[in-house]
Amino acid sequence: MFSGTFGNPLYFFATNTSHLTQAEMWVRLSDILEFFFVAHPASGRKEGEEHQRIMYFYPKGDTLDRQTEITGFAEAVVNFTDNFVSPRDQAEKPEFPFRTVSTQKSDHVYIQVEECEFLIGLALSKIQNAAAEYSLFLPAIQNVLIGAYKMFRLFFGEFSSFSKKNSHKFKERLEYFFGRYLPLLKLHRMPLLDYLNGAAFLPLNGPTYLNVVSLSSELLEEFPVIQKVLILYQDKVLYYTISRRDLPSLFRYLTQSLLPMSIGDELDYQSRSTHGRYLRGPSDITTDEPLVGDDALPTVHIYNYNEKEDTEELVKYQMMVYRSLNATVCMFTTQDVTRKLMRNIDSYLGSELSKVASQIGDCVLAQNTDTLSTPDFHYIYYNPASLSLTSSFTDSTDAPKAPLPPPEVNKLVCTSLKSFLPDADEFGECFAKSESDWWIVLKKVNSRLLCLLLPPTSSQQSLADIQTRTLGIIKTHFEAIFFN
Repeated sequence: MFSGTFGNPLYFFATNTSHLTQAEMWVRLSDILEFFFVAHPASGRKEGEEHQRIMYFYPKGDTLDRQTEITGFAEAVVNFTDNFVSPRDQAEKPEFPFRTVSTQKSDHVYIQVEECEFLIGLALSKIQNAAAEYSLFLPAIQNVLIGAYKMFRLFFGEFSSFSKKNSHKFKERLEYFFGRYLPLLKLHRMPLLDYLNGAAFLPLNGPTYLNVVSLSSELLEEFPVIQKVLILYQDKVLYYTISRRDLPSLFRYLTQSLLPMSIGDELDYQSRSTHGRYLRGPSDITTDEPLVGDDALPTVHIYNYNEKEDTEELVKYQMMVYRSLNATVCMFTTQDVTRKLMRNIDSYLGSELSKVASQIGDCVLAQNTDTLSTPDFHYIYYNPASLSLTSSFTDSTDAPKAPLPPPEVNKLVCTSLKSFLPDADEFGECFAKSESDWWIVLKKVNSRLLCLLLPPTSSQQSLADIQTRTLGIIKTHFEAIFFN
């Protein structure tokens, strides 16, 4: 059993109960999962020692022979298909090379990580997929697999840093992480959301956004020890200076675990005080005792830009999380943090953050009065430049929503996007009609993607009708963010 600061970051293993999403919006990965593994092929090169490549395998009940067979098949697929990759493509390999395999009973996805030194894979049961009415889209599962690796890396760093030091402890750490992470991992029934993998942003008017930026700039100037910040309001991003590569993982950890776990304490705290507070670390910052043991701050591994090498490198940071009136400021530093520093930051943010948070609350209230109370369509909007992802499927408000699309519509959305609007295209448009008479509209402008899902109606059945309605929806709801 691990102790001390090792277990400290794993707060995301708690279940989010702050505002439970409808069951039909999600599918638990464990309900459709056949197996999941982490392998180190180089460790199983010798004959008779092939099982040594297995670093982690789920489910635990499978025999060692089956685990060896599954990981060996995955390695063979990767090695065989490498023979058909051109030298140019080999030189321009993506960060996470992948392979997909479809059999009669299951669909497999494998990704290579850390310069192809490690292999991570899973298989999803076709029978269980059908029973759960889940629309499988393999590129979305690929991103889920990458996200699982990134979440491990966020808290513990790269695989190689552990495996080289002590293989046994590395396996224990994988067991400790994935044994808790996989049972809680959920997939969106709309696979496009897992495929795009962005973060929800809160749109603000100009003056309010400038106040947020000013708060960040003044905070960094007042406390040079703080090197990066991420600012949220409720469960949406306002501003960040961390690397874009880290945003989805950090956003997921904060909004699905840390913040929901703190809401009960926050309500009790705010009944006694309007001052902000730290969500993690020491409960008492009035002393000058060192921050060790249970008082130690969480640490995360995020990317830092190296000017000399013109590259990003993974660096271990301490993370301070401060919250006031629904606004959260995450501060990251590689330098020593003391209780005195935390007191000084508390004195500064206690007054400044509450002012800005109050202004944001007024802005959000004004926006809510202008929104459509009962929309008769679903939408997904994604901006790859900022990673902003908003949708009617993930909106946490209690406002009435249009009926959810059937599984075949979810599937058609994904296949239409991949077939007719490639990632490289900055502009494009696609209209598709499902067998159940749902209309799907995909539009790209300056790489920004808008997806509209329109339920069947008796008054709008022709393509011309849908084009007219699409223009009206964009003008009313998306013109400001889509075309500007």
